[in-house]
Amino acid sequence: MNTALGKWSSQRVYRQQEKGFARLSAGRCSLPAIVPLPYRSTSRSGATRPVSVTLQDTIRQFQSIPGLSAPGNVTKLTDDGLFQGQVVWTKFTWPAVLGGEEVFIWGSFNEWSKGVRLHKAGRDRDAVLILPLQPGTYEFKFVVDKVWTPAPHEPTVTNAEGHLNNYRVIAPTATFSIKAPRAENVFVIGDWDNWQYSLVLKKDPATGVFQAKAHLPPGQYSYVFAVDGNVTTDPGQPTFTNEDYGEVHRTWSFEPDLFRIFYCTGWDEAVLQYRRMVRGQPVTKEWQRVSMVNAPSRGNSLGVWKMATIVPTDPSESLEFTLNNGASGDKLKEDRPGCAPLYVCPFPGSFKLAKGMLRPFPRGAESRIMLVSDIDGTMIGDMSSPEAFTSSHRFAEYWENSASLAGSLLVYNTGRSLGQFVDLMKKCDGKLAIPDVVITAVGTKVWHLDETCGRCAASGLKWIEDTNWTLSLDAGWNLDTVRRLARQLMAHYNDESTLCILDDGSEHRHRIALTADVKVLEYVMGRLMEGFQREKLEVRIITSGNGSHRYIDCVPVAAGKEKALQYVRKQFGVPEHLCVAAGDSGNDILMLEGDHPAIVVGNAQPELLQWLVRQEQSGKVIYADACYADGILEGLARHSLY
Repeated sequence: MNTALGKWSSQRVYRQQEKGFARLSAGRCSLPAIVPLPYRSTSRSGATRPVSVTLQDTIRQFQSIPGLSAPGNVTKLTDDGLFQGQVVWTKFTWPAVLGGEEVFIWGSFNEWSKGVRLHKAGRDRDAVLILPLQPGTYEFKFVVDKVWTPAPHEPTVTNAEGHLNNYRVIAPTATFSIKAPRAENVFVIGDWDNWQYSLVLKKDPATGVFQAKAHLPPGQYSYVFAVDGNVTTDPGQPTFTNEDYGEVHRTWSFEPDLFRIFYCTGWDEAVLQYRRMVRGQPVTKEWQRVSMVNAPSRGNSLGVWKMATIVPTDPSESLEFTLNNGASGDKLKEDRPGCAPLYVCPFPGSFKLAKGMLRPFPRGAESRIMLVSDIDGTMIGDMSSPEAFTSSHRFAEYWENSASLAGSLLVYNTGRSLGQFVDLMKKCDGKLAIPDVVITAVGTKVWHLDETCGRCAASGLKWIEDTNWTLSLDAGWNLDTVRRLARQLMAHYNDESTLCILDDGSEHRHRIALTADVKVLEYVMGRLMEGFQREKLEVRIITSGNGSHRYIDCVPVAAGKEKALQYVRKQFGVPEHLCVAAGDSGNDILMLEGDHPAIVVGNAQPELLQWLVRQEQSGKVIYADACYADGILEGLARHSLY
């Protein structure tokens, strides 16, 4: 049946240059006239060259799919022709929260020969592109406003040439099909890119069935078909009513079943030599070879973690493999099991190999999580105690050998300054896990780990400020006025034991930090708030601490631990239910009461426990029995995210 869907006509569907690959009209498919998009880009070698990219270029460069190859140590897994001719429509996104006007993607899918422009779509104005690729593993990188940058929401690897790039394993996660034996051209259009791109379906002449495969992020999607220019649904499939687009089909996209092998080794290079087996018989005559890449982990005393991902061709497939150091002759070293000639993965899944033992690793096949943890009193114990880093050391061992292998992200959300945090990293002697992001000064600064050489080589001492976050805090904030009001109150008491300014904004221009005797705490907070309202400032007051004194932090209303957490979460594209916050004190409350899972460690301070007992017992907030980082591990396990 024909269905009028919003802006589409049932007789003619026109996809403009900025909205898709092709013009759809009755009985034919042709390319629209497109004006080249001039762009100058800095090449990977540093030279500047003009590049003209159009959607015609996009289609032309991907028409001869079998000719594509990847550079360096990232191998397209064509496996002697097993995937030849298969096309998987693959979505790439540059989220609007990351900024940028012009966004291009370069990658191994076309030998880094040219960039392809992404187009902004949807109410969020994310930049989106869908490309037809063969199944396999690819490296890619974005050029945003003429600056090369990997995307934080995509996994990264440091390849053999030393480039830090994003990588993606392309395998079908959704299939679209419709039987239309008399049709010439069939496309599918869906909400995975706000109904922007038309994906081409391939016809099987013997059955009259058109089919296309796509690699989409996990989730549910709505779609319709365009058959010879007519927008329609398939009478043989269930339909649902979409308030914007009428009758649509729905489908789910799930993480694909893959062979993921993580290998802990002291070798500089590791090569996986493998063959596929189905019911005891090899699928191909030749053994295949793929260089492993560094996993996003600091490793352990045995060496670093390397990884390889292989797309299975059959659900019942198994994998036989050995490993070597990539050398030849006398320098060649091999790793084989002591009790058998080959290692065997009996089914698609995630596996870890260390000390000659190959074992299943379910965490490696699951979605990555983001853990956002306070430091003092949560991740580490009392700094005056020799046991301060005991539990954090156990946590670091877990994180580097499990969670980080799956691409999970660690964020420290602390009241410390960056300098104080770096000093802590120097003191901890490797017993504190290196985070991917540090939020400092009660949510007024966001710092990203300097991963120039990849996370596996990062020291944790070099950080890059997120200036977009810093600039966003200027609205409704005036440092001079906030400082003046704080000094007036301090002069009123003229006693530093009663009220003292710890940071007058000299170190952090979006925070004034004080300490106050509990006897005057309410009065001080009231006077400060009256002054802020009188001056028409938007300031948030955060208190923390215990004993006879409390800390008072005055920050912009747009700042704070929870606000910064949400900013970072959106940058990395982590769903709310996979973002976990952990804390121990009152200044963690805003972070813990968000819509995401939370952990209160067993040594929590009284004001946090008072808040905790008032919360609905829904399981969203876990109160751990264990203290410090051991409590975080317990909480992750109880949230089923360990």
